[in-house]
Amino acid sequence: MKQNFDVIIVGAGTMGMAAGYYLAKRSKKVLLIDQFDPPHEMGSHHGETRIIRHALGEGKAYTPLALRSQQLWEELQQVSGYDLFRQTGVLSFGPKAPRLFKKRSQVPMNMGFLIND
Repeated sequence: MKQNFDVIIVGAGTMGMAAGYYLAKRSKKVLLIDQFDPPHEMGSHHGETRIIRHALGEGKAYTPLALRSQQLWEELQQVSGYDLFRQTGVLSFGPKAPRLFKKRSQVPMNMGFLIND
């Protein structure tokens, strides 16, 4: 039996599943191919905890992407009816105002995040 797909995604981990989910929502016929049957414990996406960091040193484009990612997780949580994300906060500490921390905190501070140094 021959089947046709609009998109074939090799790798059904976190990124592949997300891509497949949003393509399917856009009425695309998607095939996900993975070495293991999901869900499984063999990928880097496995485990009980994750973090969405709003402040990293990747530059000003990172924070809006992280915020959008969090919105998408919250939407998926509502659609699925499962408790997927529980916001708890984060505490980072080290020497007073090192250069990397200043770089990491500049963009989120400009977006209204509270950063104490």
